[in-house]
Amino acid sequence: MTDPRARELVEKGNEALAVGDLERAVLAYREAANQDASSFDAQQALAVALYKTGNYPEAIDAALRAAALRPEEPLIWTTMSLAYQKQQRIAEAEQAALKARLYSWKQQTSEQETREK
Repeated sequence: MTDPRARELVEKGNEALAVGDLERAVLAYREAANQDASSFDAQQALAVALYKTGNYPEAIDAALRAAALRPEEPLIWTTMSLAYQKQQRIAEAEQAALKARLYSWKQQTSEQETREK
């Protein structure tokens, strides 16, 4: 994330999330994502916060934007899978969960290869 204002807003969202103020967290993350649409951190945090508030359709939208920025990030696919499950979109949930597992294994393999060098 290069935009300092967006970074500041993500931190405000993190602080709100830490104390359980989900609505304030969503507002801060949404503003950060609007400030810097290329911010994976803002999109990913928005997806998680929206999921936690039960706003599954918007959580999926934010997760898809985050996945477009970092397609191999397992956490975002896990968030997406959970949101799809809550909407009874089982095939999509399973597909997202599979991507999460595959990317997680890929990261683990890469980390292991790095340690062995």
